[in-house]
Amino acid sequence: MTDVTFANYHCHSRFDDGHGELEEYVRAAHRKGLRTLGFSGHAPVPFACDWTIPSALLPQYLQTARRLQNTYKDRIELLVGLEVDYIPETVSPTAAPIRALNLDFTVGSVHFIGRLANGELWTADGPPEELEQGMTESFDGDIRRTVEEYYRRMTDMISTAPPDIIGHFDVIKKNNRGAKYFAEDTPWYRTTVEQTLDAVAGSPCILEINTGGIVRNTSAALYPSEWILAECLEREIPVMINSDAHHPDQLDGYYREAAAILKGIGFRELTQIGREGRRRVPL
Repeated sequence: MTDVTFANYHCHSRFDDGHGELEEYVRAAHRKGLRTLGFSGHAPVPFACDWTIPSALLPQYLQTARRLQNTYKDRIELLVGLEVDYIPETVSPTAAPIRALNLDFTVGSVHFIGRLANGELWTADGPPEELEQGMTESFDGDIRRTVEEYYRRMTDMISTAPPDIIGHFDVIKKNNRGAKYFAEDTPWYRTTVEQTLDAVAGSPCILEINTGGIVRNTSAALYPSEWILAECLEREIPVMINSDAHHPDQLDGYYREAAAILKGIGFRELTQIGREGRRRVPL
């Protein structure tokens, strides 16, 4: 495989649920030879949440990121963004408060997919016990309904509030090691995924190959699965590689392996975002 010029647009620092200062990420990215680093802390949400940037810290996050962007402009390309949740009628990647921030890019993700009996929102990629409780209290314990709601929200986001980058497309499988809840070759699952990919193909979004499940050993799997990547190739969906780093050392985690997988499937290029807009990078 030829030497690939890599970038990373998905990382989390001490401002949200990651570790380390933003500048530590910049230095690590430069040391690792990344062409571009995009800051993408979890955007604030209008309710208590211990893994998003607190609203009071958002100005400091943005100011720090812009300062570093200027300080390091001759050494590495830095972009300022946020990973924005899609929660219907609550927050989205294209909501007015997000647009007002004049970000360089957005990563759009679906985490929250239902409410518990007490009214609290729960996430698709939380601990197994959260999934179990949420599935029971929101969907009568039906994994198919749970998964279909996840992809319904993903499709709604793509169709109504498209981000620049789609985050961890199939993270609903995080707790599904060993096909504990469903098999990915089940017809209803494949059909649901393929319909969602059709929405991606008709959008301006870039789909990320997220290596975080492997790098942080939370699922031991790529997001998305290889068969989904083959469907992306068939639909000519642009893709990029991100590591969802929560520590500076993880910025290029499993990158070359992911690139080799993509090339084996038939991909010949990655799509990246720069100060000048999108660019294609050969694999």
